[in-house]
Amino acid sequence: MRVALLGGTGNLGKGLALRLATLGHEIVVGSRKEEKAEAKAAEYRRIAGDASITGMKNEDAAEACDIAVLTIPWEHAIDTARDLKNILREKIVVSPLVPVSRGAKGFTYSSERSAAEIVAEVLESEKVVSALHTIPAARFANLDEKFDWDVPVCGDDDESKKVVMSLISEIDGLRPLDAGPLSNSRLVESLTPLILNIMRFNGMGELGIKFL
Repeated sequence: MRVALLGGTGNLGKGLALRLATLGHEIVVGSRKEEKAEAKAAEYRRIAGDASITGMKNEDAAEACDIAVLTIPWEHAIDTARDLKNILREKIVVSPLVPVSRGAKGFTYSSERSAAEIVAEVLESEKVVSALHTIPAARFANLDEKFDWDVPVCGDDDESKKVVMSLISEIDGLRPLDAGPLSNSRLVESLTPLILNIMRFNGMGELGIKFL
């Protein structure tokens, strides 16, 4: 499967690129600047070894993929989705986006609607799948890191959700869990500021989640 990581130059993009590429998937790292995407792809190839990882501008990456993951900062994500609307409308699009603000009392969820629902509205698509919000990105990007985390997944199109859950399940240590329709995404996204607050107020490192 060909997976585009739009804005895939941060830790979440790196972790997905390395772990999916070593499983045999074709990875396209996207960026606003092609040179940056190519440089990151080369960096990831050096770590992953004999793996298919290429770098392209976001537009070209979106065009080339079967699944696009929006590994983009929230503040740029909607503009990017709007710019790529005609390309992404028919693709499976994964949203790990979380609108979060930091204040004196900690982290808060900063949107009345879920990021995934906003993306789906912008793209006019039912193929948006909400997932990967609770993955500790820096730990995930370290191939030596062993973990056992659950990944809640929301979506309205059952087939798109199944494809994304199947892809996630291939990564050792991740268990995808069906969390219902896309309207539940706000509940899942809001877990991220909760986790950040637990980390902050308890002096803990990056945390994942596990339902027992």
